[in-house]
Amino acid sequence: MVHPSIETLTRLLAGDLSHEDLLREVIPHLLERCPECREQHQEILRLQKEFDHWDERVAVLEGRQAPELFARLKALPFDEQLGLVADDETFQTWGLCQLLLKESLDAAFEDAGRAINFAELGVKVSQNLEDAYDPHWVLDLRARAYAYLGNAQRVLGELRSAETAFREAEALLTRSMTGNDLIAAEVIHLKSSLRRAQRRLGDAMALVDQALTVYETHGDSQGTGVALVSKAKILEELGRAEEAIASLREAVRIVDPLSRVGFYARHNLVLCLTLSGRYEEADRLFFEVREAFERSGRPLDLLRLRWTEGKIAFGLGRLQDAEAAFREVQEAFLARAMGYDAALVSLDLAILYAQEHRIEDLKRLATEILQVFKSRDVHREAVAALVLFQTACEEERLTVELAGEIATILQREQRAK
Repeated sequence: MVHPSIETLTRLLAGDLSHEDLLREVIPHLLERCPECREQHQEILRLQKEFDHWDERVAVLEGRQAPELFARLKALPFDEQLGLVADDETFQTWGLCQLLLKESLDAAFEDAGRAINFAELGVKVSQNLEDAYDPHWVLDLRARAYAYLGNAQRVLGELRSAETAFREAEALLTRSMTGNDLIAAEVIHLKSSLRRAQRRLGDAMALVDQALTVYETHGDSQGTGVALVSKAKILEELGRAEEAIASLREAVRIVDPLSRVGFYARHNLVLCLTLSGRYEEADRLFFEVREAFERSGRPLDLLRLRWTEGKIAFGLGRLQDAEAAFREVQEAFLARAMGYDAALVSLDLAILYAQEHRIEDLKRLATEILQVFKSRDVHREAVAALVLFQTACEEERLTVELAGEIATILQREQRAK
């Protein structure tokens, strides 16, 4: 243990020890001596990281206040939420803005509309931050808010609005002088998902690789893991399944297994193995993934995992188990008004019926799902694809290849809706 020198203690007691010397020579000694102080220090560091601000006062005071402010906002209609964050300075804090953006990112997995609302509130808060914060840091925060808004719009299929939001995020970054590479990398990474949704896969790959380079340079394992999961999706859509699997294995290796990205990396790995026909390997990993997802308690996560379970069962020849899973998932998607997902599950179910020569079940299924789509505001191309599906079922000529082509059309229309 290194004790502060007598000169350091003298300057401390006289009140003229610099802040830098205090941090370097005195604080480490105190933290080493006191377990409770060490624990409190770790909490300060955690809040600094979570709320992405260097100032301990902002991180701790606003970080602790943010959940209460967020709870007050959530209880109100959206118009009133916007009014509060615009007019009441109590809600114009760095900590609340960061929490709103985090909630937007989380909500995008389950409810894109809610994700947009949270991101719009985050944008509004960032526009009303006063001189208490460094103006260039505020520019970074605004850029992040617009990128999160663009991401939520992308998930909802509002690709033009998302493009506009990302342009604003990039314009804000060009005005900032913080040199914060990690903020720029996050914007680039989220933009790569927009390029993937736009089917500009080459551009998407270039952007995600650019973000990966920054994350790896800074030793940011969580950021690297998230980008690797995104890269795997692009590789999968490019037909490079083995590279996608390798990318997901690397993500699983480096991220916190209890984090949300850890859950998705493992689930996507199981799904990618399944789609590659490596059913036994996927089956071995499946139960570990299910246990993790059950702990997370998100219904839509568990629903998609159940869909993957059905695909594995089908690939292993357990057709009764597969049918039960597909039916359960199809009904749940329909109950949530998630018609595209319900149609995609129905294609899996149709292939199973065709393999078992259950022609009447196949025809009934095609009619049911087409009626669901005709009753909703969806693209004509999606309805046309399902008419093709119904015709193939009626004429008893549905094949795995044709079902795959129809699924590709539906997935494309789902992204563009």
